[in-house]
Amino acid sequence: MHRVGGKYSDEWQRIHLINPRDVVPESIMPAYPWLENAPVNTDIGNNMEALRKVGVPYTDEQIAGAAAEVEGKTELDAIIAYMQVLGIHLK
Repeated sequence: MHRVGGKYSDEWQRIHLINPRDVVPESIMPAYPWLENAPVNTDIGNNMEALRKVGVPYTDEQIAGAAAEVEGKTELDAIIAYMQVLGIHLK
């Protein structure tokens, strides 16, 4: 999975996470349908501030706007966004 970013569309990832056998019939991966309805935790400012203390370069503006940026998103949206960046910074 370390280079899966951008290999498949967001929609493919969504279908695959909800029911893997819909896109890969021989898949043994479990389904994660509940992620589609699980809202993302919007109280993330404190986590970002803590990460900034250990070197993550978050700005004050990013921290202040984080809750609004993830408002209405689900855990499924978050996992797809994460997977879409895996390995894209490597040549």
